[in-house]
Amino acid sequence: MNISSDDRIKQEITERLLKLDEEVSLALDDTETYYEMVIVGGGALVLIDKLSRATQDIDAIMYPKELYPFLEKYDINNHVLAYMTNFAPDYYDRRIRIDIPTKKIHFYTASLEDIVISKLFSDRPKDKHDIMNIEIINALDWNKMDEIINSEDFNDNILNDRLRNVFMYNYRDYKEEALK
Repeated sequence: MNISSDDRIKQEITERLLKLDEEVSLALDDTETYYEMVIVGGGALVLIDKLSRATQDIDAIMYPKELYPFLEKYDINNHVLAYMTNFAPDYYDRRIRIDIPTKKIHFYTASLEDIVISKLFSDRPKDKHDIMNIEIINALDWNKMDEIINSEDFNDNILNDRLRNVFMYNYRDYKEEALK
């Protein structure tokens, strides 16, 4: 059986998450405690089958302190907490469970809409390229996107007016280009 490169990338990320879960289950032997981790960025897009480019990063924005000592070993980037302002405060309600057989950690990704919104804050060309993918454009719930970015909570979460104006410009430009 041939595994496509898209499947291989997803498989590699999934295997790292499963190894992390296995190590945590052995090291933190409390059978009644489960942990959660929310994955964002390119790794999340791979896990929800919306990105096929090679990416080695797994960016996590939410995880308990008990997992912190294990993250570096599995190359999980925990230096993205500063970007929490790129997510609406209620992003957690839209997270998507990753369906893999874990023992101690329930892995999630942010919703597609929340990931796209966070990438619209970025000035990196690869982020814009990622979200111009036709699969992503077709899968987006544009009404949900509008609802999120127009919510009072989202707007209160943005650090300043300049950042909000840049984001709104990027969003209008993205939407116009995507819906051509």
